[in-house]
Amino acid sequence: MKRLLSMHACALALLSAAILPVQAAAPALAAVPSAPSGGIADVMTALADRSDAVWNRRDATAMAALYALDATTTIGRDIRLKGRPEIQAHFTRSFAGLPAGMTHRTVVQRIEPLGDMFAVDSQVAIEMPDGAGGKRVLREFFTFALVRPVAGGWEFLAVRATPLGAAPRA
Repeated sequence: MKRLLSMHACALALLSAAILPVQAAAPALAAVPSAPSGGIADVMTALADRSDAVWNRRDATAMAALYALDATTTIGRDIRLKGRPEIQAHFTRSFAGLPAGMTHRTVVQRIEPLGDMFAVDSQVAIEMPDGAGGKRVLREFFTFALVRPVAGGWEFLAVRATPLGAAPRA
């Protein structure tokens, strides 16, 4: 029992040390060529916008390219993917069945540096035109992602998309 408590104390200490203000990560980001001067929030928002644009184009190859070769993704309870090939195959199948006009919109809500990575919490909305010039939200997700800088950009290491609320009726 003491060993288990000690392990929990070590884990809490490591977690506490890892969760620093985002500004503390800024000096390390200066070396990353893709980081704009607006800070990490602008970088993560740009990555979210890029991901949305790729999803909205239904480009499974480009979507998979945003992920590390050994990335993992979980969508809801039933979809668990490991590695870029599985991720690409999933998006290829998923995009083929989507109706025209359906879009993906991500709003980055929180960013925390974790060593050379960032933990990013986002809200995602799957939307359709409402016929009056606006959008109707079909489904919302809370999404947690681990993201790291790589040569020429950023990549997702892990993404967990959790549906919010009840599934829409057919």
